[in-house]
Amino acid sequence: MEMNESIKYYIGYSTNPTIRKKASSGGIGTAITRYLLSQPEFGTSLTFIFDKNKCMYVPKIIHSAEEINICGSIYHDIDVPRFLRENIEQIRGGVVITCAPCHVTAVRQLLSRSNHLCFIISYCCSGQTSIEGTWKYYELLGINKNDVVDMQYRGNGWPSGIQISLKDGSTIFKDNYSEPWITIHSSKLFTPRRCFYCKRDTGRNADISLADPWLEEYLNKEKIGSTLFIPFTQKGMEVIEDMHHKNIIDFIVSSYKDYSIAQAPNIKKERWVLSQKSYIDNQIKIISKKWYYDFATKNIRNMRLHLKTMQYLYKFSSKKNFIASIMNIIEKIRRRVRYYAIKNKLASDKGYINIEGGVKIFNPRCIYVGRNVGIGADTFLGPVVSDNGIEYNPKIIIGDGTWIGKHSSIAAIDLVKIGKNVLFAGYVHITDHNHGYEDINIPISKQPLITKGPVIIEDQCWLGFNCEILSGVHIGSHSIVAARAVVTKDVPPYSIVAGNPAKIVKKYNDKTKKWEKVKK
Repeated sequence: MEMNESIKYYIGYSTNPTIRKKASSGGIGTAITRYLLSQPEFGTSLTFIFDKNKCMYVPKIIHSAEEINICGSIYHDIDVPRFLRENIEQIRGGVVITCAPCHVTAVRQLLSRSNHLCFIISYCCSGQTSIEGTWKYYELLGINKNDVVDMQYRGNGWPSGIQISLKDGSTIFKDNYSEPWITIHSSKLFTPRRCFYCKRDTGRNADISLADPWLEEYLNKEKIGSTLFIPFTQKGMEVIEDMHHKNIIDFIVSSYKDYSIAQAPNIKKERWVLSQKSYIDNQIKIISKKWYYDFATKNIRNMRLHLKTMQYLYKFSSKKNFIASIMNIIEKIRRRVRYYAIKNKLASDKGYINIEGGVKIFNPRCIYVGRNVGIGADTFLGPVVSDNGIEYNPKIIIGDGTWIGKHSSIAAIDLVKIGKNVLFAGYVHITDHNHGYEDINIPISKQPLITKGPVIIEDQCWLGFNCEILSGVHIGSHSIVAARAVVTKDVPPYSIVAGNPAKIVKKYNDKTKKWEKVKK
């Protein structure tokens, strides 16, 4: 469901003054949970309590409204789907769940599979901050996290701020839009990776979604709190109308225009994520470097330096893809270094070899490569020098001008010899051996490798997509192996083979100068 003017928007609050003040904004979410737990079809919900031993909020299953802990917003990641999976046996009746937008679908599917009625409350999310971000916040404030007995990110009025209670009985209050929290959050150093690519963070698959009404009229006069909320389902609409009728909540009808102003970053985020994927990818690559992460998170000065670096990164990425160009140069250098590292280990490297990314080469001293050879991406070259205690003397020989297609594999315990100017399609498999299987008392993986002899592919052959060449096969020059063919017998020169097992379907007639079908 898309956000548009056909959806109804409301701004309201709980008529219970305690709930309204203690919640992060208006108390609509808490009011809905309390109301549904009073209904016979709902018997379970989640609340979140501060665990002073872990110094973080943890979920708790409850079965009555009296057990609800009104704690305001929680700005660290909590895996609600995983908690529900691990505690599914504690659920009684229908379930009222408040969770992040990215958890809504998983929660609904989980409860549906368990045949539990569910009502899901979500919220507009600007991205989570890991618990490590909160702990870094304590550190920057000079607080030992082991001294923290309770804390709230939001609540006790609107827009409120962070409240930290310590063992000595003191309480610290900080505006959560002030330093150092604003830098910790905006730096994205403590942001879960999924949040970088999140495009729709409004909880559209929930029954109802909540948001702060960041509108001028509320910012100027509101001190207790109100909630901007959006029912997305018929059930969500019925619940708020019934609660309004019973004076549990009060609200006014709002509009998409108000929502788009109040939650402007969320409105713009989808388009921004799609247009700036290159910048996001590079940002994550940089943050993922341990040495960089350790430096950037060391203190507030380094975090600000990191933010400045990301600003330049964004500037160059959006204008001339400067960073992408730098990354491409670095990748080319990495490939070149890897190329020479592989090339110099080969038994023979007479000329230029084009080695694409992902190529895996084992025992390179058993591989002989001619001039101007290409090895496609993710190809495997594997001479086997020993297996199950048995020693072998393998050779893989690749002639001048041969191109091996991507995802191909060549394995040998004796000899695989490929001539000059041979063309591989992708996913070609060549081997001169097989696993022994005769002794049923020994696992096949433990039995000696067996071979029918070398594999010889002469000059100028063409091996089609996903074909297989098995041990003891000799393929004559200028022959073609059709796609998905399995070659188990010798192929004469100037022949085309196809099928499993491969059979000759055409031969070149030297007199007529044409390829002619072979009569069955």
